[in-house]
Amino acid sequence: MRHWKWERAGSSPARQAMAERERHCDESFCLFGAQVLQKRLQALTREIAGVREAKDLEYVHRMRVASRRLRAAFAIFEPCFPAAQMGRWNRRIKRITRALGAARDTDVQIAFVEEFLSRIETQRERRGVERLLLRLRQRRQAFQADVIKTLDRLESSGVLRDMEETLLQRLVEARVNQTPETSPWMYRRACEMITLRLEEMLAYEVYIHQPEHITQLHSMRIAAKRLRYTMEIFEPLYNGEMKKHIQVVKTVQEMLGDIHDADVWAEQLPVFIAEERARTREYCGSEAPARRLLPGLEALRADRQAFRQQRYKEFLSYWKDLGRDDVWGALRTLVLERAQEAVRQTSLPEAVLELAPDPASD
Repeated sequence: MRHWKWERAGSSPARQAMAERERHCDESFCLFGAQVLQKRLQALTREIAGVREAKDLEYVHRMRVASRRLRAAFAIFEPCFPAAQMGRWNRRIKRITRALGAARDTDVQIAFVEEFLSRIETQRERRGVERLLLRLRQRRQAFQADVIKTLDRLESSGVLRDMEETLLQRLVEARVNQTPETSPWMYRRACEMITLRLEEMLAYEVYIHQPEHITQLHSMRIAAKRLRYTMEIFEPLYNGEMKKHIQVVKTVQEMLGDIHDADVWAEQLPVFIAEERARTREYCGSEAPARRLLPGLEALRADRQAFRQQRYKEFLSYWKDLGRDDVWGALRTLVLERAQEAVRQTSLPEAVLELAPDPASD
């Protein structure tokens, strides 16, 4: 892995000029951060009413994604805000992400089971799948109550209002101070963060040919998601050149997500069967009636297992194509060259951006 290093001229006036320039670079970066956070905050708050009504499941999906993107921006622009304030924002948004996540995951499972049920022709297999669908819908109702409670706490906490007012104040101050909208420091930071997230994802590459490493493949999906959100934040700096790279990472994330969803079914179906057996034994005095559920549930398990195997093969093929085309090298080159170009355009020739080798790689 490689790190950034800023070289400075040896004279004291030059160092002072560089310090002054970096101070403005920080201000530009924080202006950009306030703009990013404001946009993501608005994306989150406009879904609240729809999530409460629960008439359209897409409100939950969009608000969950908005909360994740907001938290990804917190991680990048944290130095621009007081630590206590940022910590309070992050904790509140993280809680809503969790509540929405449980609801959304169940929505996805319900949608899949409904679709799978439409393909079953025999009543023998329908029984078990219909029972599973019933339990998922009951679970979703319980999750909705938790979502509403978490939303109530979020809105009563004053965090949303505090964020809105703080970001607006930052934008007004930047306009009054005539803060530049871009700076070499912004491109430097973009290069650092995108490269870091890329390396975090690629660290799991050693596991992709080992399908039994379920946890590692899931962690790779999370790393791909973080990379994608980071690239989306800095995308405006690259004049459309980042879009194709974002799409590649999105595809990787989605393929690994499909694999993970199949793994979740493999884990949850035995638990569901055990719970239904216990419930039947409690009410009927015997597990025998629960046996009628098994054919449909076994059919579902086999379907997800076959899907997992096929999706895994597709992922390996896609990953091989990415390596052949040196997609990750192209991404590294893009962010590095744009950072170097930004430095060359600065009015201070003393500011030289170079890559210093990681000592661990020597």
